[in-house]
Amino acid sequence: MSNMNRKPLILILACFLAMGTLHAQVNVMDSDPIAARKRLVYSQVGAFVGLGSTTQGGTFTTDCNCDFTGGAGAGFVAGLMFERLTRSQFTWGVTLGYDSRGLTGRFREEEGVVQTSPSGRSFTVPITFLNEAQLDLNVLTAMPYVKHHFFDLFFARLGASVGYVFSSGLSHTKTLETETVTFPNGEVATVSLPGGEGTSVSLQNGPLADLNSVQLGIVAGVGMEIRLSKKMFLSPTVQFLFPVTSISAQGAGFSVRSLQFSAEVRHIL
Repeated sequence: MSNMNRKPLILILACFLAMGTLHAQVNVMDSDPIAARKRLVYSQVGAFVGLGSTTQGGTFTTDCNCDFTGGAGAGFVAGLMFERLTRSQFTWGVTLGYDSRGLTGRFREEEGVVQTSPSGRSFTVPITFLNEAQLDLNVLTAMPYVKHHFFDLFFARLGASVGYVFSSGLSHTKTLETETVTFPNGEVATVSLPGGEGTSVSLQNGPLADLNSVQLGIVAGVGMEIRLSKKMFLSPTVQFLFPVTSISAQGAGFSVRSLQFSAEVRHIL
């Protein structure tokens, strides 16, 4: 082939290589200078870490048939995320993470307990006890979500949370709160538990019974986009997890809600 015939082929090949390079640089942004400019579409990967405030929904019951309501506690979240922008104001994404959910419930009760007076007489007297139950859940989570941007700085997010509880723990402790008692004959004595071993007794300590390992929920949140560099973003985020499944059959409608505050760092691919 002559040099004259080779030149068009070389020119066409060079054009294809240049187009491929430009496509890699601008992703799917239209490069037509006359047409209306469209939003840049690209993918991001990142990580997040944060703390949560947990509250109890419904009632959970321990082995002694004690019902706990109104519990609260703290949690911890961390994980990875992927996002894909669209040509609209919406972004879709998914997170994979670890969620630690802790909860403490308390109630006081008054019981009639037999106590011995200094003179050796036995009386049944009212004694106040504090019941405290501590629950710990370790959950692996996945959350597909959609995010809507507004004012070029803020976003709102709605997702579906799917969690798997891979370990759990529930402890129930009963503590004596009444220190002294006055007997009907006027004598006063220090209160002691049956058996005389301290002021607290452990009634339960082990995994949560009748655990529903698969946890489903709805997550709604808001956040802010802060550009750290040309390809990196920081997003302070607050979101609320509303569970739609119960944690255990030991109770009625028992669930753990979580208000989470986290920081996300994402990098453009």
